Amino acid sequence: MKPSRLKIAPKVPTKPPITPARSKQALMTSRDRDPVQVYCRIRPLDVPSDDSCVTVLSDTVVQVVPPETSQGYRSGTTKATQYTFTGVFDEKTTQKPIFHTVTLPLIEDLLHGKNSLLFAYGVTGSGKTHTMNGELQDGGIIPRCLDVIFNSIGHYQAKKYIFKPDKMNSFEIQSEIDALSERQSEAQTSNKFKTPARRGQENEGPRVTDATRISALDEDQAYSVFVTFVEVYNNTVFDLLDDTPIDPLRPGKIQSKILREDQHHNMYVHAVTEVEVKSADEAAEVLAKGQKRRRVAHTTLNAESSRSHSVFNIRVVQAPLDYQGAIPEKVLTVGQLSLVDLAGSERNSRTKTTGERLREAGSINNTLMTLRSCLEILRENQLNGTNKMVPYRDSKITHLFKSYFDGEGKVRMIVCVNPRADDYDETLSVMRFAEMAQEVQIARAVQPNIRLEATPRATPAGRDALLPGRRKANRVLTEAYRKLEQGGISNPQSEVPFDIDMVFSAARCSWPPLELQSASDDRLITALVEYLQVRIRDQQSRREQQMKKCVEVRTLIREMEEELILKRQENLSLNEQLKDERSRCQTFENRVLNAESANATLQRHVLEHQKYARLLEEELKEKDCLLNQGEMEIQHVKAKEKTKRQLEREKLKKELDRYKQVESQLQRQTERFLVMRDLLDAGCSVKVPGTSGSSESESRTPSIGATHRVSDPRVVGTPSLRGPVVSTRKRRSRSVDPGKGWIDHRPENTLETDTVFQPQMNRAKSITKLVDSKTITDPKVSKYVLTTQEQDSSGEIETKLYKGDVLTTVGGGAQVVLQDVEILRHSSPTAAKRHSDGRLKDVHSRVADIENRCGYAIEGHGRVKKHCP
Repeated sequence: MKPSRLKIAPKVPTKPPITPARSKQALMTSRDRDPVQVYCRIRPLDVPSDDSCVTVLSDTVVQVVPPETSQGYRSGTTKATQYTFTGVFDEKTTQKPIFHTVTLPLIEDLLHGKNSLLFAYGVTGSGKTHTMNGELQDGGIIPRCLDVIFNSIGHYQAKKYIFKPDKMNSFEIQSEIDALSERQSEAQTSNKFKTPARRGQENEGPRVTDATRISALDEDQAYSVFVTFVEVYNNTVFDLLDDTPIDPLRPGKIQSKILREDQHHNMYVHAVTEVEVKSADEAAEVLAKGQKRRRVAHTTLNAESSRSHSVFNIRVVQAPLDYQGAIPEKVLTVGQLSLVDLAGSERNSRTKTTGERLREAGSINNTLMTLRSCLEILRENQLNGTNKMVPYRDSKITHLFKSYFDGEGKVRMIVCVNPRADDYDETLSVMRFAEMAQEVQIARAVQPNIRLEATPRATPAGRDALLPGRRKANRVLTEAYRKLEQGGISNPQSEVPFDIDMVFSAARCSWPPLELQSASDDRLITALVEYLQVRIRDQQSRREQQMKKCVEVRTLIREMEEELILKRQENLSLNEQLKDERSRCQTFENRVLNAESANATLQRHVLEHQKYARLLEEELKEKDCLLNQGEMEIQHVKAKEKTKRQLEREKLKKELDRYKQVESQLQRQTERFLVMRDLLDAGCSVKVPGTSGSSESESRTPSIGATHRVSDPRVVGTPSLRGPVVSTRKRRSRSVDPGKGWIDHRPENTLETDTVFQPQMNRAKSITKLVDSKTITDPKVSKYVLTTQEQDSSGEIETKLYKGDVLTTVGGGAQVVLQDVEILRHSSPTAAKRHSDGRLKDVHSRVADIENRCGYAIEGHGRVKKHCP
């Protein structure tokens, strides 16, 4: 029958559900929180002759100087900026001092059951992957972590498969039989990990290990190390150690993993492959296997650019040993160290990526922006006491490490910087993020209290807790029994019983040689018994000394009680003084409250006055708007009156010209009449048309432009027909304003008027459509004219010019106010006219009428025939 398995919870104790902004963080004081420690590592330049924009001023301060090629320098920012870090490593610093300064304290916490998070941040090509992985001859942080862990727990490791992960972020303790069965199955399927140590480094020789060791460990604990390796690619989690990564539901696709929350509200990757490793070399092979499957690509800035965020988790499981050297199935402690290699942020304008690489870059930048947003909101919540929602779920990376930022472990960051001048803008953004991250406070994790439950058979007589030194005592007792079995005693446990107290006492000092020279040699047993008896006597003497010390302690306690009574009496007098001081403080507090109330009243008055002032300002703006409208109306009325007066003057001028023309015609007719009268008086005869006789006079048909002379004064008022007198001078239109600009809005296909009167517009801008408002809002434009053409009732072309002023509105726009209209008409002299009754009348008919009238007038005054002498 297979023994039952018991699931053991991790080290984190049960806690209530977490609020979005982590009320635990809000309740912590500054003494209960630690800031995020940020270290800066500067990468050496690829070409030593290149310009550098980063200078190390001290062990904690760097200075960034903008080069001439940077965007900030072109915009006028030439000032150098200094940034302070927890530690700064220059270009000459190797991997070892960085590891000992940054990571070694985290490993010590890990071996004591605490959690830690370390991630590398920087732009692409800044040396993050090199810092985390290193090389075979100079390992990075991850290989050195594995070396130090196994150097420290090498002799204290539990047998393989004693601790087994349950795929739900917990572990279970198996019996020795189950563990042995799994070890035998593994031996049959050997050669499980035969991946080279690192891609492209198969022939570089053996790996150089780190010999550092953590000495302050509890030797009564049994340890096991488990590792996982995942990557976040395009915001999707993939297991790099899964030997069957193909999704059964989607053939040809790699199966992705999901994030879940365990019973203690910690996030983990569900069903991830967790490998138990027993040496640093075995762990390095597992690491190399995952690195071979990680996604990398070639870009313009980096030959092997990481296209995903990698997370290498190291979990150390430990449990106390009992007095027989076994692991009780009740107690378990788990510590975790997460080493994150974030992919570098990059700009497409520099990397020139397209297609799949461009999509990967967008996903990487979104993840880094989400990390920045989470830290900014955490800092704001801590500084202002707010409770804003932290967007952990916007990215898989921030969601996975949510518990770290909420106070379940230490958080450290290594900022990798490329000092090349071309990377100044990206380096400046990284420096600002690092400066902001240092202001975030992480709640200090509380070491859980492990409840030790021991079985009655394993507990020494008279004790209810496990004592230190159990591993050493059990080893000594086992060795003694083994020697007894070799000496011929078949069942030494029953024949030669040992007191466990004696063994514990003996385990604390050096023992005599326990080597048997022969089977019949009893001197070893005799010497061992004598040595143990000496140890028992020493223990009794120490107990007597302890009793004496107890008496002394009791006496000291009595004296302290007497002093305490005196102190209490003194405290009574001090309490009276304290009451007086509190009353005075209360008085001052009342005064402060009164002053604050008065201040609040004044502030309310100030707000009311400010509100009233805003209302007055709005009212003033309305009044100004009305005044502007009134001025516009006044200008419009003035323009109309001006136009009206101008039209009246032109009308009067035309009437006056017509009167003058009529007067001049009358004068000319009078002169002709006088000439005819002189001719008649001189004896010349005038023959009326149609009579016979002399041919001196001829009947002529008057034509346009001819002058008819008559002798009858009654025809004086008859006007003569002349051609229209037209001045060839082009009159200047009233629309001309030499001091202002015009907008000539003339539609397409407009005919040229070619009239005598033509509008003249200086600095005119011709347009066919009002498409953009900037045309009217131009400050150089103040006049507007719209030209239209249509056909009148006589079939002639009539051109109208609508003129107006361009005025600026209150809102910053412009409006057009039309003032008057000018009309230009084309009229043909041979075109048909209309009578008063509506009938058409042409020019020839009018000429015939005038000729008949003149003929009748001459006939009426020429019937008397006179002869010249």
